[in-house]
Amino acid sequence: MAAGKWRFSTQLGDTGKAGLLAEAHAIEEAGFETAWTPELYRSTFVPLAAVATQTSRLQLGSGIALAFTRSPLILALSALDMDEFSEGRFVLGLGTGVKRLNENWHNVLNYGQPAPHMRETVEAVRLLMSKVHTGEPISYKGEYINLDIKGFQRPFPPFRPKIPIYMAGIQEKMVEVAGQVADGLLGHPICTPRWIKEVILPHLAAGLEKSGRSRSDFMYSPSVTVALAASDSPADIAEARRAARTTIAFYGTVKTYDPIWEMHGFQAPINQVRRAFIRNDHTAMLDAVTDEMVDVFTIAGTKDTVIKRLAELQGLCEVIWTGGPTYYLPLEQVATYRQRLFELVAGLTGKKVL
Repeated sequence: MAAGKWRFSTQLGDTGKAGLLAEAHAIEEAGFETAWTPELYRSTFVPLAAVATQTSRLQLGSGIALAFTRSPLILALSALDMDEFSEGRFVLGLGTGVKRLNENWHNVLNYGQPAPHMRETVEAVRLLMSKVHTGEPISYKGEYINLDIKGFQRPFPPFRPKIPIYMAGIQEKMVEVAGQVADGLLGHPICTPRWIKEVILPHLAAGLEKSGRSRSDFMYSPSVTVALAASDSPADIAEARRAARTTIAFYGTVKTYDPIWEMHGFQAPINQVRRAFIRNDHTAMLDAVTDEMVDVFTIAGTKDTVIKRLAELQGLCEVIWTGGPTYYLPLEQVATYRQRLFELVAGLTGKKVL
């Protein structure tokens, strides 16, 4: 795991074409290792293809591509294309998304059990990426995926013999599957060092053992919201902590994370968040988030505070996925927190003085 050297990744912002390309350049210059693109308001692959032309060192990841909304063949071809266009800088990041989104938004007819479904998806995509250029018949038989491909040969060799696949997950079964079949695990902003130590790392170790691999063969990247205050003044610190509340309030509406809220004793305030959400009262949602929750689930405050908390997280992983607060905030404020984060990372990675 990490020891000494700072390693960071971040998500590309949704700022339009010109802003996207400029931000990718800024991310690379600040010393981030990877830029990830989410899949919600845009597809995950198209922005990355554009960014690949404007960067030279930055690793580019689909973060995350919804695994069950495309065929394994389309996922494999998209990954092969992206790796070629980026000259070997692509990581295929896959996640499940929640059941309701898959079925109601994407017409997924068999969501099933997400962990075994994801395992089959990763295995099938990896098989396809290694075989589609050979002309050999490709067969995969599973509970969710059945492939029988004959007479097909992609006329371009892969840029690399193997493209890394990372899975998104924080629950026990998904984490263990990641340890069995993936090359890395991507975290979620609703996570804590305690959850990492007591849940993620033991189940990741179990999955790696089943695959006959060690932790050195694997990349773990937890995600955390960082709200860096403009100064050490009490007012600026309070503003940063209020901004950090937005991440907790937003994800507090999703029952998927109830085990994490419950572990830390926060189910009661989360229930208040949900009642406020039903009323569409964003102010009350933020008010329901306690100071203790801000300290547990985010990193907010002065530069010294942020660096100290990041160092604690660094010892549990290989790369820290950092992002600023976004939900329920004006775009100008979102941009300000991202710029502060970029400057912080640039200082920590040796790109310029803090």
